[in-house]
Parts: sequence; C-alpha cells; structure tokens
Amino acid sequence: MRFCALAFAVFFMGTTADAQTKIWGVGSATGVADAEFSNPFTNATSFTAGDNPTTWTALSVNENGGAVTPGNAYWTRDLNGYSSGAYWGGTTPISSPSQPNGVAMFDSDFLDNGGGGVQGTGTSPAAHRGELISPRIDLTGYTDSALTIQFYTLYRNFQMTELSIAVSVDDGQTWAATEDFRSAVPDLTQDFARVLFTNVTAGVANLSQCRIRFTFDGNYYFAIVDDVTIETAPVYDIALGGAEAGSNLLIGSGDNVKVGGNPYNALNNIVHANDIREWFWGSKAINVGYKDIVPSDSAAIHINIDFTDAVTGATTQGIYTDVMYYDSLPGGNVSGETQIDYLDDINFINTYGAGAYRVTYWVDHKNADGNAANDTARHTFTITDDAAPLRNYISKARLSANDGAVFSSRSIFPGGGPFSSWEYGSVYFFPRGESDTITIDSVSFRYRLTNNFSGAASQTLFCNVYEMDPSTGTLNDGALLTQIGIGTISLTGLGTTVAAGDYGLTTVTNFVNATGSGAMPGLKDNGFYYVSILTNPSLTTGPATFDSDDVPWLGADENNFYMNAAMTRVDSVNNPSPLKVVDAAGTTDWFWTGFGADIVPSIGLFLGVKPVNPVSVSTVYAAEGATFSVFPNPATDVLNFNFEAEEATDVMYILTDIAGRVLNVTQSLNVTKETQSIDISELPAGVYMLTAKAGNKNWTEKVVVD
Repeated sequence: MRFCALAFAVFFMGTTADAQTKIWGVGSATGVADAEFSNPFTNATSFTAGDNPTTWTALSVNENGGAVTPGNAYWTRDLNGYSSGAYWGGTTPISSPSQPNGVAMFDSDFLDNGGGGVQGTGTSPAAHRGELISPRIDLTGYTDSALTIQFYTLYRNFQMTELSIAVSVDDGQTWAATEDFRSAVPDLTQDFARVLFTNVTAGVANLSQCRIRFTFDGNYYFAIVDDVTIETAPVYDIALGGAEAGSNLLIGSGDNVKVGGNPYNALNNIVHANDIREWFWGSKAINVGYKDIVPSDSAAIHINIDFTDAVTGATTQGIYTDVMYYDSLPGGNVSGETQIDYLDDINFINTYGAGAYRVTYWVDHKNADGNAANDTARHTFTITDDAAPLRNYISKARLSANDGAVFSSRSIFPGGGPFSSWEYGSVYFFPRGESDTITIDSVSFRYRLTNNFSGAASQTLFCNVYEMDPSTGTLNDGALLTQIGIGTISLTGLGTTVAAGDYGLTTVTNFVNATGSGAMPGLKDNGFYYVSILTNPSLTTGPATFDSDDVPWLGADENNFYMNAAMTRVDSVNNPSPLKVVDAAGTTDWFWTGFGADIVPSIGLFLGVKPVNPVSVSTVYAAEGATFSVFPNPATDVLNFNFEAEEATDVMYILTDIAGRVLNVTQSLNVTKETQSIDISELPAGVYMLTAKAGNKNWTEKVVVD
C-alpha cells in the first residue's frame, strides 16, 4: 500500500492574504475625503458628463412611484449616522470607521413621512429612485485589471427593487457594470460589502475619468454607505454567501442554516428525541475573487459549536465539529454553491443540557485568500430547562436585552386593506408531546400601535393553537390545520398606557378546548402545532372591518430562516410562519412563509412538562460503509488513526486547527483497512480536527492535544 505524507504547514488558510493594491479612497493616497463623505453633496435633477467633477452628485430620478419626475428623491450627506424616519426610531449611529465625518444616506422613510409617521407628507413621497454619483476617479494604469469596490453599509429593506453600485469609465456617459450589493451584506446587518468588477477596465486605454454610482430604488426604509475603497481584486476570495437580491428560491434567499431552527428550545422537548429531523447545518460559499476555485483546491465549510452553561457560565469549546467540501466556486458568482447536511447526532445536547450553544461556520481552501473577514458567520441557539425565568421556553424570535422577554426588531401588518381578520404565527415541533405530557402553559408576544393609532382603547385578540398535518409541506389553505385550543387576550390602555408608536408586551394563559368545554387537549408525539395571534374585532362585537391604524400591529424579529425552510422533508416542516388574511369581501389568502422566511412573529411559548418513559438519543444519517477512529485522544506526541472500508477507496486525511487552518495532509490509495500515525509533538496544546475524506463523503474526529 502506498501513501504520501506532507509536512506540517503545507497549506495555511486565513493567515496569508492575496494582497491588493488600494487605488482610490480609504487606505489609498487619493480620494480619502470623498470616500469618507467628508464633503457636501451637490443636488441635481439631471447629470451630464463633466458636471460637478469635484463633488458627489445627488441625483433625483423620480418619486411617488414614478408619478413625479425627477422630484426630490436625494441621497444626503448625514452627520447623525442613522435614519430619521418615523419607522426606524433608533438613534445609534452606524459603526463605520469614519462615521463622524459624514455618511451617505438615502433615507426613504424620512423622505416619505418627514419623521412624523404620516405617509406621503415628506419632501419626496415613496416609492422613489435616487442616485449618488462620485467625482472623477483616475484609474490610469489599471487597464485590464479586475477591481473590487469595498464600502461599509447598513440598510433596511421593505419593498426595495434596487440597491446597487455601478462603474463608469467614460465620465458617467455610460455605466458599464451595475451590481446589486444586497447579496454582499444581509438586511439590517452592518458590515463591509465587497463587490467584484471583473471586466470593467478591459481594453480601456483612458481611465482618467471614471466614476462610481450608488442607486436606491424602492419603497422604504433606508440605505447608508460609508468608507469606500477601490482596489485591485484578489485572485481568490472565498466567502460565506448571503441572501441574493431578487431571488425567488429558498436557497437563494438564505444566508446560513440556523442549527435547530429555534433560537430557543426546551431541553425537555428535545433531550429524548429519537431523530434529528430539525437538526442540520450548512451554508453557501461564494468566491469574490476573479479566478475559479476548482475541486482540487479543496474548498470546505466547517462547523464548530461551543457551549456556555446556563448556571455556572463556564464555556466548553468544540463540543461538536464537522466539515463538508464544495466542488467548484466560479469567481464573482454570488449564487455560489450550497452545502447542507444533518448533524451526525445531537448527543452533545443530551450531554451538556441547558445553556447557550454558539455555532461558528467558516470556509477555507488551499490557496492564499484575499480577505479573511468574510469567511466566518456565527449564531447562537439556547436550550432552556425547568429553571426560571425561561422555564421550558421555545421561540423562533430572539430575546430583548432590555427586559429579557421576546424581542421585536419591527412591527408588521398586511399590505392593503381594509380587512375583516388576519392571523400570524409559527409552527413548532414536539417529538415527545404526549410521552412527556407537554402542555402549552402560556404564550408571550409583543405588539405595536402606529403613530396615528385611532382604534379602541380596549380590544380583544385571540391566541390559537392548531394541530398541523405536515405531509405535503405546503399550506395553501386551512385544510392542514385542526384547531385544538384558544386563549383570549384582553388589551387595555391602548393609546394611553401603551402610547401611539410604542410597543406593548402581553402573556396569554388558560387555553381552552377550541371545540368544546374544558382545557385544551394535550400535544401528540411527533406533532406539529401552529401557534398564532388572531385579530378579528367582529368576534367581540367590534367593527366588521379595520385598517392599519385601528388595531395593534404584531411584533416580529428579522432572522433569516430561508436556508432551514429549504430542508423541508415529507415528515418535517421547518421554520414556517404562516399568515392568513381575510379581506373586507371575505376572501381568504394563506401565505406559507408569512411576510417572508426572514421574518418571524415575536411569539414565545412556555411549556409545562412532566417527563415519563424517556428514550435515548439516536445517531441517524451516519456515514455508511466505512469507520474512522483516532487514538489516543487526548494525545501528546503521536496521533494514530484507523480507517476501514467495505470496498477499496482512496482516502485523504486532513488535520486542521479549530480555526480551519490545514496543518497536515496525508493521501492513501486503495484502502480497505489501515492505521496511520502523525507526529504532533510540535503542535501547541488545544483542540484540532482530523478528517478522512473518501469520494464525496467525509468523517471528522475532534482531537485534543495535551
């Protein structure tokens, strides 16, 4: 049997960058003040090449849905660093490095309502289009060079059709390339966007009068840009891909898999679960460099989960690790390649129990990478137990840092109107509903009144619980739902105790049987239940129809679950938050992902649990046909590993550190059974991963070096 062993430090990812030359803007020798938006803009309603060559031009194109041209739809230089619109409300500046110098903002919210909350009363009624055109930029000497434009950004999307950056090489006469940068940075996420322009300078001899242009086109809320840099593009730049603007696919609209699907889940609801249908991981990888990453480059995505105990606060690192490999990643393709797979098991939850599980994803490859800052993503899910204050708590929304209750990043209401009713909630899975005698003891949710609230001071809403048949995985009407419980919600002091424009928080208890007397029936094993908030004033002698200012809006949290929804199986429905709307004429419409799979209602469930007849956690979806083991573990000087396969196969063994840097690669051919060794005497103490890769399968073991 033949094999080759490679020395340590053969491939290092993230430590050696493919250096780029900064041509203009932040970090370069020219254009810094303009790139940091330190100088005033010039407002204009038309632009001709050669106009205002030494300042940014804020160009109004149209407003009021295109009814008014050009109108007053201007980008502005803003010194506050946050939206002044009525529907934002925050006063914390964006965290861009040069924010005090000024930022560029298209404040669609403020332009429409002037900050007062009455739509259409501002200087530029929505929807509108505005452009921001740079002064001249000299790119002489970079003919045939691929370019990357980097800038810090934060935006909040509502009905945005375009948020783009474009390049002109002829002083703004034509725009050779336009890229929507929402794929580079997700909605409501502050970060640097990096946009690749591969061919914009190809064959252009005179590059002395180039310009860049930012464009906002849409209906609410805002976009902020700061700290622009133009630089030569890296050869390779692997990155975790974000949601693709305009995509109508679950994968395209996703960013990464949120392990477990709920930011909060109850230990008693999962610790005895005998399958892992909701427990998977993965993401998409893209290459923002200009050269393709090919299979031999071994592009991979890694997962590492750390645990922080809910009682002691002690953190244990690396309680779960895994790796998957990508095929080819074409340069500049924001769609990239997606890898999703089930966890090998969830025994680590059984072992560690209640607390915070911090999930880290990162991507790497064999080559020097142009930018390490876009390689990593993190999220946290929390497992609750019987301890207060989160006693057996489940929610798809996060918790508020202010009061520890369910969090709302926005309020929502159906578009159009008037309505006779609307209902919005989320689906939850109970694998041991009957066996552990699980009940829904109470439901907490947030709501908000509009700035122009004119409804009754006392109103009644309802919290409904439906048993759901997930066999089709799609909810086109109410046929999959059987209502089993209902709780009455009495809201008072609307407009006074809860002021117009403010949020309220309430809790529902005492659920009763929806079809008769007595308490709500118990939950079934492996049951799916839709828990929703219903607004229907006519049920309590209120008005037959209502509009947005008549009733409370529901709170919601923006947390992208598109990638989870893409993993729906016949026997599992992951992360839907369905919406039912009935208009004034009585026409009913169901929307399976509600307001979008990136938005979930601010609803939290507190469970009653009486565990009986426990069963053990099973390991499912394990790799078949081969076994892989390492010993001793922990190890000090030498690490041994054993691989056995049913049929002869070529195997690559890859040793990485916890950050994903490859430290050793060993290749073996035609393996049916073998034992190999690696000298680890020079490695620092810590946690490492050893992966055996054979064909399209891989096996990973965590290694502790003393």
